[in-house]
Amino acid sequence: MDDKFFEMVHFLYIICWQALGKITNPATGKTEKNIPFAKSIIEIFEMLEKKTKGNLDAEEIKTLENVLADLKLNYVNELNSEGLKQDEHQEQKESKPEGKAEESA
Repeated sequence: MDDKFFEMVHFLYIICWQALGKITNPATGKTEKNIPFAKSIIEIFEMLEKKTKGNLDAEEIKTLENVLADLKLNYVNELNSEGLKQDEHQEQKESKPEGKAEESA
């Protein structure tokens, strides 16, 4: 077992959680969402899983699999959440025509 491996996985995991808007950025103290960046980190984990196949012990494999599954689920959750917000915004725009004065009968 290599402690540096776990440190690296944890580091990327936390950065991805920040990019998903799940935890605050300690540098700014704000929650900041960057979904494309989160996707890039997930892709790095997928590449890491592929490139290290056969070179990790059982605990390292399990950690990598769990982290990747957790991030993918939360990524999809955020995509769905963003889709709902965009749909709601579109519905509001369509229900309130802009620039039209109300007509009186």
